[in-house]
Amino acid sequence: MRTVERVVTRCFRSSAIAVLTLSVFCATWLTNTAPGTDLPVLPESQAFDHSWPSFRGPNGSGVSRHTDVPTSWNGTSGAGIVWKVETPLPGVNSPIVWQDRIFLSGATKDRREVYCFSAASGELLWQREVTGDSAVSDQPMKINDDTSFAAPSMATDGRLVYAMFANGDLAAFDLSGSEIWSRSLGIPKNHYGHASSLATFNGHVIVQLDQGTPKDDYSKLLSIEGATGLIKWQVTRQVPATWSSPIVVKHESQPLLITCSDPWVIAYSPTSGDELWRADCLAPAEVGPSPIYSAGMVFAANDYAALSAIRVDGRGDVTDTHVAWSVDEGLPDICSPLATERFILLLDASGVLTCYDKSTGGDPLWEEDFDAEFMSSPSLVGNRVYLFDRQGKTWIVEPTDKACKHIAESELGEGCVTSPAFQDGRIYIRGEKHLFCIGTL
Repeated sequence: MRTVERVVTRCFRSSAIAVLTLSVFCATWLTNTAPGTDLPVLPESQAFDHSWPSFRGPNGSGVSRHTDVPTSWNGTSGAGIVWKVETPLPGVNSPIVWQDRIFLSGATKDRREVYCFSAASGELLWQREVTGDSAVSDQPMKINDDTSFAAPSMATDGRLVYAMFANGDLAAFDLSGSEIWSRSLGIPKNHYGHASSLATFNGHVIVQLDQGTPKDDYSKLLSIEGATGLIKWQVTRQVPATWSSPIVVKHESQPLLITCSDPWVIAYSPTSGDELWRADCLAPAEVGPSPIYSAGMVFAANDYAALSAIRVDGRGDVTDTHVAWSVDEGLPDICSPLATERFILLLDASGVLTCYDKSTGGDPLWEEDFDAEFMSSPSLVGNRVYLFDRQGKTWIVEPTDKACKHIAESELGEGCVTSPAFQDGRIYIRGEKHLFCIGTL
């Protein structure tokens, strides 16, 4: 900017018009290149820890920092339901929460929208259609029945909220509902549309755009500046299409961006996009579950592959050096793993919950069959695990060394394939038609 000012000033130094020309030029230049430079500073990390800023909350772990959370409700009778509101357009993305606001997206073939609700009352504070030109294709876009046109969960950095849709459209809004920018990343080359959820890092939105086959070089990982919509960095990934979502975690003060795909678990620097390490442990199917981080380990699992515990302090190909243990029973095809202080839990789509010792793996400590179908990933509140099945029934259980201890059961009253967001005294969950606030008045 200072270089631009010096050039223009020298050209017009002797003219009274110079001041006006310089001002207009600089204002126009700033407007065209940095539409969001007046954004407030990024919140401190504690604010992220106490909100629910992305899929499965802080770090993508599914672990709640809040322990005063309801254990009993009935969506049909209204018992334990603070409020429920209908969602305008369909979607299977999970709610995210920032302070007193909840964000969701919805879409049809021809329309893409973002919603902001009051966390206290459920009031729809604003509803915005995503503008801008979408990618055009000669062939109709294919989506999977389980994903819809609005599968990716949104993410927020506390200043902006970001939404991604099945057709590759990406948009940023400020918290009052003004669209800051939107852009098309292209219609994904897969059979279900874009489905990976978003993450953020240091004012940038992270997009895992895996598609095609490893030989196509279609798959990419991108970091996009929130204020401008400009790509800060992108890397090409020689991996096929995937459903898995990225997570950003911190290990001994070093930030790590972790991704899963066939066959690699790969860690990048979220600052530069440089690859740090990779482990070959997820072949040979499309990857659905997202990774988690706990106690210095990344845990990644997928059906037909393995659950692997990977130490995160390696460099290069760490397959033979940093995979602490692997197991192959109870593997999930959709739901992401869950780590407690002592256990790793896996939930498959047919309703079998499998428990492993977190430090050693080995044989399963136990298996529990809930005789139900699941797409919602398990969540942890204190020492209790929350499980939402596809019909909207919720089991609350406590894992022990010997068995799965049942604590409570509740009913949402409609189907549910999303994962819950937790706040103090509240659970926010998206059902098939409604957004629910579960708690006490």
